[in-house]
Formats: sequence, C-alpha cells, structure tokens
Amino acid sequence: MEMRPVGSFLRLSSSFACFLLLGLATTNAQDQGSTPDKPDEPQSYRAGLRSIVISPPTADLHELGSDYRVLAEGFAPDTNRLIAAFLLAEDAANVHAGVSKPLSHYALVETLRRTEFANIDDKTFKEVTESMAQQFGATLEASMKDQEQELNHKLKAMRGDVATITLDKPVQLGSFFCKLDACGFGTIMPVSTAGSAVKMFTESTILRVQNRLLYVFVYAIFKDEDSVQWVRKTSELWADSILDANKQ
Repeated sequence: MEMRPVGSFLRLSSSFACFLLLGLATTNAQDQGSTPDKPDEPQSYRAGLRSIVISPPTADLHELGSDYRVLAEGFAPDTNRLIAAFLLAEDAANVHAGVSKPLSHYALVETLRRTEFANIDDKTFKEVTESMAQQFGATLEASMKDQEQELNHKLKAMRGDVATITLDKPVQLGSFFCKLDACGFGTIMPVSTAGSAVKMFTESTILRVQNRLLYVFVYAIFKDEDSVQWVRKTSELWADSILDANKQ
C-alpha cells in the first residue's frame, strides 16, 4: 500500500487547533455529572482490528468517552478517524453540560483511515518518518489555505453561522525527538476568529504501535519557553508510555 501520511498528518494538527478558540458544545447534552479528578486508568481503543492501550498523557487530562467523543470527530479531516480525546476535568465537564468554552490544553490520538488496517514494519515506519522530517515545513505552509477552507466548511455545517477561523503562517520547529517507533515534530500556529487570537504550540507525534500507525497530538497555548518545554516533555513521555503498554 502506498504511504502518503504527511499531508493528512498536518491537516489533523491544524484542524484541531480551533478547539482553543471555539471549544466544544452540544445542544442536546443531558449528562450534568462532573468529571473525576483522579488520574484515569489506561484504556483500550480499537485501531485496525487491534486493541491498543492508551494511557492519559498527564494525570489531569481525561478521555471524553465514546458518548461525547463524537462531538470532536467533526473537526478531523474526512480522511482520518479520531480514536481518543483528552481534556482537563473542567473542560470535559463543560462538554458534558453543553457549555462552549475555549480549551487551554488537550491531547488527541488519531489514525489515517486508508492505512488503519495496514501492517507497518520498522522499515516502512523509518521511511515515513524520514519523509516527514524532510517535508514537514514546506508541506505545512503550502497546504494551510486548503486546510483553512475545509475547516470553515465543516464548522458552518456543524454549527451554522460561526466566525471564520483563520490559520496564519505556521512556524515549524522541526523534529523534537525521533526514536524507535516514535518521532515527534513541533509547530507554533497563530489561530484567530472573531477578534480573538492565540499562538498555539503543537507537538505532533507519529507512532508505530502493534504494527499500526497512530498520530498523537498535544496542544497548548504558546506563552513562553516553558510552554514549549511542557508540551515537548509531555509528548515524549506519553509516546514512551503508549509504546511500553503495548509491547508484545
């Protein structure tokens, strides 16, 4: 199977950037219960007929669960599938209550639909990550307008009249870490809507787990070097945790 993961990988990263400004909302939410404040236990998620164990990236981030995860799926490109979404307890409670508020930081796990059932050996994974390292900056900037148009089309279909999202020129920071079965890339992306603007820092990691490709994202508002270091450290530790939990 021909592997073309770079474009879809980058589209995932930018499509979910709007969460920081728009948040999530539902008009039919009925569950008003609060989200537990204790660390979640690692859970199993399905990816290409495989049951993959995924722990929370940090103790304060909680997975939305299948009932509410569907609210986030519409922000992903049609070529991709959302596996898990991790939010702060307060943000998750807002989603449960149907309250739309911007998110401060969160994390996502994705897969590319066309390769979800493909067996990825170590040689193929190395080729994929090397290609991404070479193309990451150029591909990200070149495809930004297409991503912006698709995102705004989805938002209009999902929520009616909403302010247009603008994805400004991203600053790609290159590879932050690359090891056996895991490679992570950093990006700072300005995102604006309705007079509000933030700089968003994203660590995008591609993993080979049980011979399946997973895309793992950690997002946070960029404030200073501490923001970068937090996302960078969290991403690498999370990648290691996922790989360790799925050793065969």
